[in-house]
Amino acid sequence: MGRTIATFRDLIEQELQNWRRTFGRALRRDERAYLESMFRRVRLYAQACTYQFPVDAMDAINVSVELDHEIRLRAIEARLGIKLEALWMDSRPLSESRRDDIVAGRSEREAPPSN
Repeated sequence: MGRTIATFRDLIEQELQNWRRTFGRALRRDERAYLESMFRRVRLYAQACTYQFPVDAMDAINVSVELDHEIRLRAIEARLGIKLEALWMDSRPLSESRRDDIVAGRSEREAPPSN
């Protein structure tokens, strides 16, 4: 007896073919190579995608791409010795204004910028 459903690797390949036909035609040649590379890296997470096996394969593919980008970004940060999250995301709460017409952090005497 044969398989009744496609493997997740087959679904990845089918999605890649669909994206090549539509989206890929509008890309430059070098950008197409990045599209192919992105889908190749999804295969690294095929086991997790198979375990999840979502209704729409693109859901798992998107999460795989996002996870791969997150892992690679953290590796780059570690190599450079920086923590972008600390630079970009300030976890302190925003100050609350006592009046609605004053921008938080601006003194009452300071005039708004003129256009």
